[in-house]
Formats: sequence, C-alpha cells, structure tokens
Amino acid sequence: MNINFNPYTNLPPHQTTNFKGSSRVLQCELDKALLKKNLSKNEETKLIQNISEALDTIIISSKFIEEGSHNAVYKITQKYAARVPINWIPNSNDLGDKLKLGRGLFAKLKNYFGEAVVELGKLQILPNVGKHIPAGVPEHLTRFMKQKEQENYYINKYLPKFADIPQASYNEIAQDIEKLNEIKLSEHQYCVFDYLNPNNIVTKGGRLFLVDEIDTLQDKSYMNTTAKLLNIFINRAGRNLEAPFAANNLKYVRKIFQKVIIASVNANMLPANSKEDYKLWEKALKKCNIKTEPFEVIDNIERLSYSYKNPDERVQSIKNYLNKLFIENPIKNNQFFR
Repeated sequence: MNINFNPYTNLPPHQTTNFKGSSRVLQCELDKALLKKNLSKNEETKLIQNISEALDTIIISSKFIEEGSHNAVYKITQKYAARVPINWIPNSNDLGDKLKLGRGLFAKLKNYFGEAVVELGKLQILPNVGKHIPAGVPEHLTRFMKQKEQENYYINKYLPKFADIPQASYNEIAQDIEKLNEIKLSEHQYCVFDYLNPNNIVTKGGRLFLVDEIDTLQDKSYMNTTAKLLNIFINRAGRNLEAPFAANNLKYVRKIFQKVIIASVNANMLPANSKEDYKLWEKALKKCNIKTEPFEVIDNIERLSYSYKNPDERVQSIKNYLNKLFIENPIKNNQFFR
C-alpha cells in the first residue's frame, strides 16, 4: 500500500480507493485494547491488522494536524492521532509485528498529549489534542516563509495570542513540567521537556498543552526549571529561530514573562540550576528590555516567594515587583538594548 506525496506540500493527496478499514473501527479497537494491560497474540494481531487497514485513510492531507522537526501528526478520530516521520510514505510493511502499548508514565500530567498509547514500527498513536496553534512560529510554515515573515508572524500573531491565555492555564503547564522532575525512569534516568522548540507547547480553546515526546537525561534531576519555560515562551520563535525584538508589541512579551514567572512560583519550580539557565534568564530579560541582572531578579523573586505564606499575597507581591521593573525600564522611541 503506497501513496505518492505531493512534492509541494509533502502531504499525501486524498485517495478514492475502497478502504478495507476505517478510523472509526480503529478507534473502537484501540478503546478495547487500552482497557487491558496485556494483549493476547490474537488480539495483538487483530489490532495490527486494524491499523494497517486504516493507514491510508489517516496519512492524507485532509487529516494533517501539525508538523515538528522530525514528525508529523494526523487525525485518526477526535480521540486519537497518529505521529509518523515527516515525508514517510505510508506502507503497512513498515509497521512490522511488534506492537507496544504505552506505559502511562506521564498519566499524572493533566495537559500532556505527547505520550504514545500504541507504538507500531514507525507509527505512534497518541491522544488527539485536536486543531491547535503552536507557540512561536509553526514549523511547517517556516519552509514557505522568509525570515522577515517569520518574525512578523511571531510579533503580530504569536505574542498577542499567547499573552491573552489565562494565568490559570500557565499555572497548569508549569505544574505539569514541575512534575517531570519527580519522575525517575530508572536509577540514573530522569525526564526533561524539550525546551529548545517552542512548538512543543500549543494552545487550543484558551488553554495550553504539552505535546511531543519527553526526553531523558542521565544522572541529573530537576532540569525542568523556570529558565526553560522562559526559553520556550520568550527566547525562541522556533527550533532554529531566536525570537525577534518585539518593537511596539513589547507589552505582550512582558505580559507572557509575568505569567510564566507567576506560574513557576505557584508550581514551586526551581528558577535555575546551571550557568546555561542563568544565560536563558539573561536573554529573556533582554527580550523584555529589562537591564537588571538576572541574579538580582531571581533573588528578589525567591525572597518574595518565601516571605508570603498566603498564595494570593505572594502572587500580588511578585506582580508588584515585576511591574516595578517594567516601569524602571521604559521603552523610548522603540530603542532596545541588546
């Protein structure tokens, strides 16, 4: 079963073949399989067959959801999505006969949609977050945009959209990322979220969600810090694109900055734990046109965090401090220090 790709979109065109399987049937079989911890050989064979038969109804342009650096995601149903390598030509022969059910390692993360529930060859099936907007510049658009167009998208579309997302959703994302610090995969293996690509956080319906796979790190816990969140939301426009200075939309950068700081404090997240983290803080402060040294900002935020036991008073004190920083660093004639 081979499908030719459109050379312009890199997405397979819709076929008019009479399909043996369907996405709806596959969802039903997935639901049954995921209720069990283990599948019999016959059950496993049947599910593999269902996936194979539905494959060419899924990896088509009309089902495309989003694309990252290495993988593309397609809708199976409202409930499930398929993640496959970019430019993969759907072929049931690539699936093999080794099906793995997800381990549910990240089930405690309320807003995480990146863990596969089923893996089969080059294909992963995961919960479907649905149509969404990635943070930064969507990677699948960058191949058609010049750098100036990407910067305009970041400043005029990304910043206002994500600055408008409620604080409560930023709080939930920070809490999920902090929980990663508590998950230990083995004696020397810890979890870290990919903070280099802002597209790994998306928004839908005014809420934020984590997508993509969780990376592993050897012998170092508590790598998921406030600095990493600042890098995602403030410093990067894409995996290979630094965020531009925001000119007249600087107010949105500062608004996102404040929401990330408040969320991190609420989640009791470590502000930084390495020289690299302090550099990320320094860059984020520059994006906000704040000249205060990162050590001073971090120390003041930590001091205020410990000074107030009441959560509302703690948040208000940090808001007051950040607003003071903003007032002390006004923007004049759109001139930014670098």
